[in-house]
Amino acid sequence: MSETSLLQKLKKWFRENFVFFGPGLLLAITAAGEAGVTEATEIGAHYGLALIWVVLFTLVFKYAFTNGIARYTLATGHTIFDALGRIPGPKYWGSVLIIIVYLVEMLAIGGMLMFAAYFLDYLLPGVYSAVLIALFLLVVALAMLRTNSYEVLELFIAVLVGVLSLAIVISLVEFPIPLNLFLEGVIPTIPAGSEMAILAIIGVVGSGLNLMLYSVWLHEKASRHAEIDKSCDLLNETHFRRYIRSVNVDVLIGFFFVALITISFLFLGYSGYTVSFMGHGATLSLDTLITQVLYIVGSIPYGAYVFLALVAFIFFGAVVVGMDGRARAIAKVIGRVGEDTGRQLPSEHTLYQVMLLVFSGIIIASFVISDPMLIIRRIAAFSAIVFGIFGFIVIYLDLKLPKYARGNRLWLMIMGIGSVISIYVALLLESAFLTYGVPLIERMLVVAFVLYIFSKTQLFRKLLNGTANLLDKFWTVILFGAISIYGTVRGIPVDVGGIIINFRDVGPMIAGLIGGPFIGAAAGAIGGIHRYLEGGPTALPCFAATVLAGVVAGLVIRYWKGRLSMFRAAILAIFVECLHLLVVLPALTIPFGSVTAEGVLNIITITILPMCMVNIAGLLIFAYFVRTYDAFASGTAPLFNLQKFRNDLRELMSPSDEEGDENEEEDNNVR
Repeated sequence: MSETSLLQKLKKWFRENFVFFGPGLLLAITAAGEAGVTEATEIGAHYGLALIWVVLFTLVFKYAFTNGIARYTLATGHTIFDALGRIPGPKYWGSVLIIIVYLVEMLAIGGMLMFAAYFLDYLLPGVYSAVLIALFLLVVALAMLRTNSYEVLELFIAVLVGVLSLAIVISLVEFPIPLNLFLEGVIPTIPAGSEMAILAIIGVVGSGLNLMLYSVWLHEKASRHAEIDKSCDLLNETHFRRYIRSVNVDVLIGFFFVALITISFLFLGYSGYTVSFMGHGATLSLDTLITQVLYIVGSIPYGAYVFLALVAFIFFGAVVVGMDGRARAIAKVIGRVGEDTGRQLPSEHTLYQVMLLVFSGIIIASFVISDPMLIIRRIAAFSAIVFGIFGFIVIYLDLKLPKYARGNRLWLMIMGIGSVISIYVALLLESAFLTYGVPLIERMLVVAFVLYIFSKTQLFRKLLNGTANLLDKFWTVILFGAISIYGTVRGIPVDVGGIIINFRDVGPMIAGLIGGPFIGAAAGAIGGIHRYLEGGPTALPCFAATVLAGVVAGLVIRYWKGRLSMFRAAILAIFVECLHLLVVLPALTIPFGSVTAEGVLNIITITILPMCMVNIAGLLIFAYFVRTYDAFASGTAPLFNLQKFRNDLRELMSPSDEEGDENEEEDNNVR
């Protein structure tokens, strides 16, 4: 009886202190799987355990980020994604941004699925196609997620974490980490040549925007607990203080597993002496990593088989959890937008299923990429920039919580410093932006000056008023065609496929915005023909994309009924560049053999961020001139008064409610 009584007490204690146990395990798998394992193994091979302190520092910030999200969800009863439509700035900009990022991150999910396929290919007897194995795993993942059952997902991950923990314990018994080596790694030191490795750890270990998915899983867990305990629905201080401890413990357990997995793979890389014959910064192939680690674990009975299976299932688990969390998040975001706008949308369950199908299409498309590690790193750098931005959003939302649910000053300090470092590190990792994007934006200042002069002319007024004649339109085509040519001439050549990182599309887009699709196409034809005559394997797609940029801008401004905001200008710039690089470039190069699929990927990874940023800058400048047209026309206001500029910029970034309602009404009428 005493044993039974003790068991009952333990169960009661567990239920009271681990009410929300589970979401942290999902967080651990997705955080460990997305680049952390591969990066940790390679960095461990180069620098041993000397960078453990960086891992711990990174996880402290990401724990603070997750804690802020958890407190918001527990205090409000809503996910962090429900709040995206309420943050300052253009309407729904946060919602649109997170949808775009999560769709792009599916390319990285596809890379992880290929990693799982590679490891299973080593494990399975015979010769198999890694792509076919990856497709099979994708079908299995969809079958698991088809039911949209959180309980099934949590059970699967709990079993996976349990088996993984057992394997790590056995490995540490067989290959114990020397205590002195571990303690040396905790003390901050920077080994020679390890700067980029430190940046990589900060960028990918513990994941990034995936941490926001914790809010979705916590909300699902809380909803199910509310069915048992009705008091869980009471959103007050008593409710918050009753459950916050359980939530914090769950988050701590999740990050403990992330730290354990990361440090274990650091040690595996170190034990293999993978690059003992290479210098710092040498690139490792996936086969080299697998072979060297298998050599180490092969001394354990069945160690090689267990290692291959576990790593494959880590990646597979990260894929399943990543697809589930992102699909739930996007479904909630779209559903919330539908509620706010009064539109009748499918149920959240239906949206979830649709997003899984969309994700599957993106994942299958990613299988053509020959190096999954490359795309995971590229997407991680992009996501890290957005992650830093959302760090400040979490701070803003935290300040809106009731006083009892807010973070303390230490939390605010960690979040502020961590968000700044995250953005800085991401920009350093994405060297293409610093190498090409910043110089291009500097050269864009010449275009800004031309636009300023143009905005003071009678031609500009006629175009905006719709009174321009044929001669006016002719000179408009010539002017913006010349700006397009300038965007090519002042571009930066890159020794990859003969490409030129440029802002050629800015001229045709502005021409399309003020003159319509035909004027935009004509201006694009001038810039496109000049680029085509320059030659190179990408000449044809560059010509076509430049013309298309003017056409798209002209059609879009008609759809918007001539109303151009800063937010819309940025979205247009991103859409046109993505259309250029992700659709036109592959379609007009790969089928003709002028550029290989791998070459197209290299071009995209190098150019997409700097070209998006410089085109956004160009259209934002134009949008500012358009919105201040009345001041230019009357000549009564000082054009560059600093205070006026600040007020106008604040108005552009935070439009009034009346204007937002007016825009919404017009959008509804257009639709």
